[in-house]
Amino acid sequence: MPPILARVARTRSDELFLLVALAIGLGAAALTQAAGLSLALGAFLAGLLINESDYAHEMLARLLSLRDAFVALFFVTVGVLIDPRVIATNLGLLAVLVGIIVIGNWAIWTTIILVFRQPLSTALLVGVGLTQIGEFSFVLVQVARQAGHVGLDVYNATLAASLVTILVNAALVKIVPGWIGPGRLDGATMTWGLRSAQALDGHVVLCGFGRVGSAIGEALETFGVPYVAIETDPDIVKSLRARNVPAVFGDSAQRVILAAAQADRAALVILAIPESDRARLAVSRVRALNPDAPILARVLDVEWRARLMEAGAAEVIQPEQEAASTLIRHALERLALPRDRVLAYLSRFRTAMEHAEAAAADAGTGLPLIREVRLNGGSSVGRPLGETRMRERFGVTLVGVTRQSGEVVLQPTAETVLKVGDRLRLFGLPRQIDAMLAATDLLIE
Repeated sequence: MPPILARVARTRSDELFLLVALAIGLGAAALTQAAGLSLALGAFLAGLLINESDYAHEMLARLLSLRDAFVALFFVTVGVLIDPRVIATNLGLLAVLVGIIVIGNWAIWTTIILVFRQPLSTALLVGVGLTQIGEFSFVLVQVARQAGHVGLDVYNATLAASLVTILVNAALVKIVPGWIGPGRLDGATMTWGLRSAQALDGHVVLCGFGRVGSAIGEALETFGVPYVAIETDPDIVKSLRARNVPAVFGDSAQRVILAAAQADRAALVILAIPESDRARLAVSRVRALNPDAPILARVLDVEWRARLMEAGAAEVIQPEQEAASTLIRHALERLALPRDRVLAYLSRFRTAMEHAEAAAADAGTGLPLIREVRLNGGSSVGRPLGETRMRERFGVTLVGVTRQSGEVVLQPTAETVLKVGDRLRLFGLPRQIDAMLAATDLLIE
């Protein structure tokens, strides 16, 4: 099983991963049926095998949507199987079954938790949470009926009791904790995430361990900062675990994977994945799990920067902008220009590129200004920005556009179409901006 899952994981195909998961479950069910056992037992054993693999979290994430669909189908199917007339004539039997299930499960599980020397409040809460019977009871009662051990009345009463106890359990879980008080677990709080990450708190979650992510990971290790890596390459995950670095195989945009990496207890989340759409989804999922942790992300497409910021990212790194800033700094330092003026220019450059509002600046410094103007008409209206040759003609950079609708476009691309009424945020020297405003074909105020 592990070699098969590893080979599938190396393909990085979500669809193939889902198909293999289904094939394993259905195949195991078919084998147990051929051996004279139930289908459900085979599927159950397949789930146990997958759960012990390194790919359990990713496989669960892929199967969640199917699980939700089958849960709905399951309840509909059970409702169809129940005969209301039989239930109506056997209400006493149904009441007895519900009482035995709820009280019996509660008493048994409370006792078991107490045997393990857990606090009474914890034992009571665990017992309340396990007062229902699960889906496997349907399989057992159906087999018993086929074997002639139970009649139609017990069969229908058992089906109805399972649904009633599920509803009762949901109500008890919501109400009883308020009566008992919050249960307190002695020692570390246990979670269902990665075993090697369970002891971590205030760590860093590093999503993506490629060239960028691995460099960040090396820096974190150098400074002794604990972190959990999330990666879709099974070989990288295996290598990380071999040197005792907590790692989760899977897509960091999946809530299950983030939960396995303990993102809800992280002090910082770093997204080093290059896909903009996955990064935005990951930011949203992390923010839902952990509203307070800062999120640092990278994005290749400048148009996605504002979307990631809206989703909850604290800072978004754009490689082209970082490259431009670094080249500017090195070029000006090579020319032996005053360091304070170089740093002031870079600060103003970053402000122009990263912020939606135009900042006030002193024109007497000889440094570029950030100025906002309104486009009233002219030949630039309705044309892509690249065709206006604004930077080539005037030396002015358009770093932002605010539409009349309120939409803000930061670092517009060459394909961005200008419209009448747009507020243009310009970055350039005062004389350059004045020359642009004086151009008759732009009609800017």
